[in-house]
Amino acid sequence: NFIYQKILDVPGYIFEFGTRYGNFASLFTSLRDVYEPFNRTRKIIACDTFTGLYDLSKTKDPNFKENDFATPKNYEKYLENVFECKEKFSALPHHKRFEILKGDASKTIQTFLEKNQETVIALAFFDMDIYKPTKNVLNTIKPFLTKGSILVFDDAICELSPGETIAIKETFGFEKISLKRWQYNSRLVYFVVE
Repeated sequence: NFIYQKILDVPGYIFEFGTRYGNFASLFTSLRDVYEPFNRTRKIIACDTFTGLYDLSKTKDPNFKENDFATPKNYEKYLENVFECKEKFSALPHHKRFEILKGDASKTIQTFLEKNQETVIALAFFDMDIYKPTKNVLNTIKPFLTKGSILVFDDAICELSPGETIAIKETFGFEKISLKRWQYNSRLVYFVVE
């Protein structure tokens, strides 16, 4: 709620990278229905492999192993049903305002952006935990951010997930951004593109 209110005057889509069970993407859908129910251009895009982590860096992701955070088989189909049900009860039930991108987000986001050149990213929520996909996605989405876009990280500044922090530092540089936190959450950090 705290973050969502900050993007109400920022046009664009909301992306969740590392959606797993879809908790945040589902929450963003509900918040959209509360704050801007008739905004047909506020799409929610959930991105995940649904098979867990892979291609880990031993030096930057030492606390994880292959397939950590995998979901049950065909979970993305269940998640699709959840989003469809939520949409049926929205103010615009005839207009699809969500998408699920299954696969390596650094590849699926590239394909999505090539097909959807109207894309502006209002909010990107990162929960991929590890270095390589976080860095790849950050580099890919950078041209689609606008002043006011917000990037949120679930695992930055955390000794269990150093890769996410390293990716932020290498892509944006800490001297060029102002990382912030919300006082009621110990894990989430964010910054606003200026």
